[in-house]
Amino acid sequence: MLAIDSSTIKTGIAIFNNGDYQESLLLDCSNFKNMEDRFKEMSLKLIHILDTYKPYIIYIEETVVNRNVAVQRFLTRLQGVIYGYCVLNDCEFNAIRPTSWRKLAGINQKGKKRNELKKLAIDAVYQRLGFNVGDDEAEAILIGIAALELYKLRTLV
Repeated sequence: MLAIDSSTIKTGIAIFNNGDYQESLLLDCSNFKNMEDRFKEMSLKLIHILDTYKPYIIYIEETVVNRNVAVQRFLTRLQGVIYGYCVLNDCEFNAIRPTSWRKLAGINQKGKKRNELKKLAIDAVYQRLGFNVGDDEAEAILIGIAALELYKLRTLV
């Protein structure tokens, strides 16, 4: 399973195998100043990762509508790139809202601002797995952990 915290500049990816965390990656496109160039580069990097790891399941953070229009368009198109990969490769595609994955990962988000939530994600990964990563990778890891929690809940029913 791949869990993705997509962004217009740095995208975090977490790889899980049979429910176990394996590794995380950071796709950094900060050297591309133009949004269209950055989108193309991020898309190519993501496709390369998908082709390399050949996941059966993908979880990605759902885009939030209250962002600026250019960012919203970028992230929605990026989801489309990933969804297209899933269609062509018989891969399950799932989008999960930020509030949902944070709750499932055990993050108390009530009243917290974006920067506080990012710090909590970094702390949660350190507490669970014992190592430090940046916020993009931390959020990708926690999206994966939340996906695993969802599967556990489904099997209990």
